[in-house]
Amino acid sequence: MIGLVTARVAAALDPDLLPLRDALAARLGADHVRVVAWDDESVVWSEFSAAVIRSTWDYTDRLAEFLVWVDHVDAVTTLVNAADAVRWSADKRYLSELAAEGVPVVPTIVVAPGEPVPVVHHDAGLHVVKPTVGAGASGARRCEPREVAGHVEFLHTQGRTAMVQPYLDLLDERGETALCFVSTLSGDGLELSHAFRKGAILTTVEVEQEGDLFAKEDIASRTPTAEELDLAHSALGTQAIASLGSIAFARVDIAPWRAPDGTETHVVLELELIEPSFYFVATTSDAHDPVARFADRLLASLAAGRDAGARSGT
Repeated sequence: MIGLVTARVAAALDPDLLPLRDALAARLGADHVRVVAWDDESVVWSEFSAAVIRSTWDYTDRLAEFLVWVDHVDAVTTLVNAADAVRWSADKRYLSELAAEGVPVVPTIVVAPGEPVPVVHHDAGLHVVKPTVGAGASGARRCEPREVAGHVEFLHTQGRTAMVQPYLDLLDERGETALCFVSTLSGDGLELSHAFRKGAILTTVEVEQEGDLFAKEDIASRTPTAEELDLAHSALGTQAIASLGSIAFARVDIAPWRAPDGTETHVVLELELIEPSFYFVATTSDAHDPVARFADRLLASLAAGRDAGARSGT
């Protein structure tokens, strides 16, 4: 049996959950797919052949508890994606690892509790301040230069490490591109499934929320440019990612950026390996059924993992 893992507070908010359940049920039978909450203590995780993380969106406020769960499930069944990938992707300080390997990322200053708050010059323009552990713009705020220190200190009072980034104003007009990757048919790599446009969220100080977990998003199907696709492949091809082992799905969020010298380029905003929304319904077309592909490629990845385990005797 395959478990699609959500959170009790998120199940009703996940647009991908039921379409994926139905797609897997069509392939495996309804008795072989179950939606479960990660913090449901009645669940016996060893009864599942695989536990696929989909919408555990409250982990950002319960990280230590969540990582204990991750280690337990990873030890008793196949966790997708696996524990190392989850730990790496849970904290956006991974951006520094990508940057160290030459991947263009949004310029970021990380400020842990107890560290001095950076001084932002009054003419430096808008900035975004958010926690390094967060999802769906939770805890994020668009700040004038004079407001940066205050929001950093606010996050510190919550015990959170803050990250300070320039506000990417081109997002207001163009949005960001989310490139969704799934396992290849052979199960030994990733390939592009589809992409979509995400409208800018922090266009004002007030962010419209979807429930209590994340900001409401404006989603539309999009064809990525060659530059965006190359950048996504570059991020996924780093040693940092290779060291995490097999990955069944990923999403790379890319934004247009106007550099200080005025030139325009693209940068990686996030590389999500835990619970990225793929927005199956919003990106379905006559030529492409993303939930069918996700289901097929997930099963291919699981089969490849079983075959590899059999060959190694594990």
